[in-house]
Amino acid sequence: MRAVVLSIGSELMQGFLTDTNATFLAQELNALGIELIGVAQVGDSLDRLVTALDRALGDADIVITTGGIGPTDDDLTREAVSAVQNEQVAVDPDAERQIRDYFALRGAPMPEQNVKQAWRIPSSEFLANPMGTAPGWFVRRHDKVIVSMPGVPREMFRMWREQALPRIVDRLDQSAIVSRTLKTIGIGESAVEQRLIDLVRRGYPTVATYAKDDGVHIRITAMASDRDEAESAVAATIESIRGELDAFIYGELSDELADALLRPIQMSGEHIAIWEAGNAGRLASLVEESILADEVIAGARSTSFALALQRTDDPDVQGTAAWCARASANELDVAYGISVVVQLAAGADADRSTGQVGIALAHPGGITSRRHEITAVPHEIRRRATMWAADFLWSTLRETTRHRPG
Repeated sequence: MRAVVLSIGSELMQGFLTDTNATFLAQELNALGIELIGVAQVGDSLDRLVTALDRALGDADIVITTGGIGPTDDDLTREAVSAVQNEQVAVDPDAERQIRDYFALRGAPMPEQNVKQAWRIPSSEFLANPMGTAPGWFVRRHDKVIVSMPGVPREMFRMWREQALPRIVDRLDQSAIVSRTLKTIGIGESAVEQRLIDLVRRGYPTVATYAKDDGVHIRITAMASDRDEAESAVAATIESIRGELDAFIYGELSDELADALLRPIQMSGEHIAIWEAGNAGRLASLVEESILADEVIAGARSTSFALALQRTDDPDVQGTAAWCARASANELDVAYGISVVVQLAAGADADRSTGQVGIALAHPGGITSRRHEITAVPHEIRRRATMWAADFLWSTLRETTRHRPG
């Protein structure tokens, strides 16, 4: 079975956005054993979209589109698919009601242009979108399918997993395909692959690693004559992987890093305070995405490095971080305080800086701290500092809560 991915939107063509959706779908299709024969970006032009769809349908069994299903005049994916199918769009009353309810729950009237998102054609089936207003389409065309999903990555990822993927698996020749993903933090992709090299080379189940913003993901996939056999093969491989990497694994595909970082504190009934100096509040932004944030985070502040230095009078970033971590916990009377301190200095060239990074966690057993140094552009230094802090929080909480009395 062969597939083509079409990423739709003039903002992609103009370089304003990075096409992460195509990368994600390439990995997903590869895990399913589906040959991806083409990836293309198409601007917001009805004629060009129709041409691209016609060409893709001539070459592939599955055509996946992302983007162009919003409510505005330049969202043209539905129009293009209906033209290719030679079918007329019509408003689906149930879908329209769901969209109006979505806005009503947020205390806002629905703009009438959003009615467009309730369109469908006779050959299409809606793909539910619990994270937005735009449902996708699953369109059957003889022995081929067109899958149209949102361009917003978090909406597309979930729609793919929950709606499109099961329908595609049903069309595959294989009796059963089982795939699971483990998420790790605090270890690089090359180190993960080196520790799993025997499993990777074994070939079945397939083991593949991917570097992501929230750590390194490990995908395990098995195809078998029945589902029980495939699940058993995947489970045995996961057990082997955990034997090698358990200290770094924080969850599976549906688990969010932010939740994993806060859960040990939540389970202990305690709270955490955050103080970032010179890091633009990036750690707080990460953990505040967690559903546990309101319950666990007592407060967060972001200051300049200079202001933190004035408070501590300690020129060492690690010492400054330790002081800030203790002070933040004491000021809010909580058990935990974490601090990330970033000091930037001019590097060897105009674009790069040298970053000194101090990270510290105040906890019931005392204070644990760490220092890093990196030369890079400032935003990359802060990105790395945030991930170092996330890894540090994860590993330190695992250690301190494991040995905590009671």
